[in-house]
Amino acid sequence: MAIRAALVPIMLGAFAGTAALAEPDPGKKACVAEARRLCPAEMKTMSRKKVEACMIAKIEQTSPVCHAAMLKIKAEREATVRK
Repeated sequence: MAIRAALVPIMLGAFAGTAALAEPDPGKKACVAEARRLCPAEMKTMSRKKVEACMIAKIEQTSPVCHAAMLKIKAEREATVRK
């Protein structure tokens, strides 16, 4: 259980992108807490894509900081699909 708890922040590193390695992103921290609340089943799967999809689907229920981070992820996903 402790290992899973330690892996969740690492798994959700995509919320902050690669810049997260250089400096902390407030969106990442906000989204991890909100993902636990809004998408508990997806969090248990340890699938970043499932958690992101759930959070995007529930974006209107997120805080302003997490909302901005999720909009960024949504835009990145849409750009990838268009390529």
